[in-house]
Amino acid sequence: MLYRNEGVWPIRVGLESYQHYKRSRKDIFKNPGLLTHQGEEWFKFRSMVNPILMQPRNVLQYVDQMNLIADELIDNIKYFSEQNEYGEMPKDFNNELYKWSLESIGVITMDRHLGCLKRNSEKDSEPQKLIQSVLQMFKLMYKLDVLPSLWKVISTRDWKEYVKILNFLSETHLKYINQYLNKMENNEIDKENEKTNVLQKLAKLNRNIAVSMSVDMMIAGVDTTGRVLAAALYYLAKNPEAQQQFKNEAFSLLETKDAPVTKETLSKAQYLKAVIKETTRLSPIAIGNLRTTVKNLVLGGFQIPKGTDVLSSNLLLCHLEENFPRAKEFLPERWLSITTGELSHKNTNPFLFAPFGYGPRSCVGKRLANLELEVALLKIIRNFELKWPHEDMVFITTTLHGMARPLKLHIKPLDC
Repeated sequence: MLYRNEGVWPIRVGLESYQHYKRSRKDIFKNPGLLTHQGEEWFKFRSMVNPILMQPRNVLQYVDQMNLIADELIDNIKYFSEQNEYGEMPKDFNNELYKWSLESIGVITMDRHLGCLKRNSEKDSEPQKLIQSVLQMFKLMYKLDVLPSLWKVISTRDWKEYVKILNFLSETHLKYINQYLNKMENNEIDKENEKTNVLQKLAKLNRNIAVSMSVDMMIAGVDTTGRVLAAALYYLAKNPEAQQQFKNEAFSLLETKDAPVTKETLSKAQYLKAVIKETTRLSPIAIGNLRTTVKNLVLGGFQIPKGTDVLSSNLLLCHLEENFPRAKEFLPERWLSITTGELSHKNTNPFLFAPFGYGPRSCVGKRLANLELEVALLKIIRNFELKWPHEDMVFITTTLHGMARPLKLHIKPLDC
């Protein structure tokens, strides 16, 4: 009922601190972008970028780049597994996944490899500073936008730190974007690359659109995608039967450990897609979808006046037995088309599961995020056996939902 009555221009409030920051930096953000736009202006912007970012053909052109980045991650995982007899990952292994995520998104939004996955890189290297800045940004966003804060009245310490971090993120990103756009304007870009490059397609619409979208995608895409990959590895390690079924699929699709993932491979990898769906059902990055009602509604027998902010909690709804049988269990099978009976997702209200949001305001980068995850997961499971010998992971929710403890997986390289 909520989504069906959201109108042509759905209103999603939130991120006030980021919106205020963007308004203060019009030297960079001449266009507010999707995260902070509303109404007709949002609709115009979304209509322009949708054909680029939501077009499978444009997204799948990055599959070779994602293979290279996944291979770097696999090399690092293998190295970590050789450092102790159990193959236990280091306590900062989550950070390695953030490096993978930043390297992946950097190829798309800046058209460059940042070198995030180089081993023994300095703690104050630019890629590491970018990662730590994004993580700290989300922590501060929680303090500023969720917890009580006076930042709208006075310039608090948290607000000053937030601005400093966003300045670094925005200016660093802008530096690389401008380098690329200047090459483009000087006709120094490879003609073959021109046909497929998302950044260039955005720039051809409008240089300001390219800058705003690229910065937004980097800020929104590092912590989030890294958390999903971490959660997927954890659930697979905790559930050896699911891991084995996934491994069977990986072996059928990739003849060797070094075989590249292709567009054709991904089209056949149904269990892979089910693993990602089940991961985001159990551990969604955003715990809910927020909408402002555009008309008076009746929801669950309650009168909801126009202009009311309503949160539909994915995390709660997806953990209820009445919505998903065996709701607490990690069962990718529920998402397979061949699954029948009570367990099948076909028996569930489709509005309950919306990890990327719903409708016109769903995540514009969801196809890119899924490509990153699909390539990395398929190659990891083809190369390693995952185990989790510890007590159950604890998850917490602030601005995002994720792990509260180190992801100290035990990982063993496969022989063939």
